[in-house]
Amino acid sequence: MKMNFSRMLAGLMIFCCTLIYTQEKTENIDGVYKAKGAAFVINKNKTFLIMAYGTLIKGTWNIEKDLLYLKPQNPDAKFYVYARKNPSIKAGMHISFMGDGIGNGIVVGEFPNKMQPLFNENANCFDYPNVHLFKEKPATLALLEEQNDENERGADIPKLMYNFPTGDYNDFIVQHMQDSLYHNDFVFKIAKNGLSDPEDDSGKILKKSTVKEAFPNEEGLKFIEGAFNRAFAADYKLVNNAYNTHDDMDREINPENYKYDKVKNVYVNPAVPARQLDYNSKDYHYDDVLMKFDRITGTSQPQTSVKKLPNPVFTANCDR
Repeated sequence: MKMNFSRMLAGLMIFCCTLIYTQEKTENIDGVYKAKGAAFVINKNKTFLIMAYGTLIKGTWNIEKDLLYLKPQNPDAKFYVYARKNPSIKAGMHISFMGDGIGNGIVVGEFPNKMQPLFNENANCFDYPNVHLFKEKPATLALLEEQNDENERGADIPKLMYNFPTGDYNDFIVQHMQDSLYHNDFVFKIAKNGLSDPEDDSGKILKKSTVKEAFPNEEGLKFIEGAFNRAFAADYKLVNNAYNTHDDMDREINPENYKYDKVKNVYVNPAVPARQLDYNSKDYHYDDVLMKFDRITGTSQPQTSVKKLPNPVFTANCDR
């Protein structure tokens, strides 16, 4: 078989040039960009963090031709459930419902005949925390969110019913993932001198700075990124008696720095004398006594119509 070395050499040169160009683009892509009212932190390790007012988005990025795609790490379910064994609960179960956007569209209970709307119709003036003691504990806790409106975000938002085995647990946290946590890809055009918005016909290059320039306090940036992980990718939640979770607290908390109280199944600050520990504190920022809820996994299935009991779990009404 006769080989055309000239053609092979030309192909190899094109491949090498393309590889070098791609590497150059990748090497120069990291930094902090200000665009669309947000700060885009692009890291060399192909991860990114987007910070805007009340918004924190994390994910990975990749390059296709001359476009940079930021792919958000969206929640993989509409509900995350955390659980613990509470020695003080003798019957039934305790559930705390957390998350923005909770309302009467959420249905909870035992499928198929003991499902309740979480809130009343036209609920307003919500309290916090939303904690309820159920008289009965089903073997499986069912959760779904009825969505009457069309999904206008374009992002892939699950529409499923979730089933979580309750097992030996009797104290639960249900974290609702509202639609606003689901994001489409963010796309930027890679130009010779930097990044630009593909929707901006002017081709204006986005202002770029280094991470150290934008965030002189690197520890602060690490804490922010860690807050995302603790909120949406945590194997457990640490919660005080006022139901403030450790991902909302102003410092990172490690249970290894606490002493475990096996009788009460809580973690206590070893630096505080036992007589000064307040197990029933309603102080939102009290962190000397913490409960540890472990994330449990469940199953999901396509949503089906359910017969709802007439009374909601909570009634939220400004006029009450």
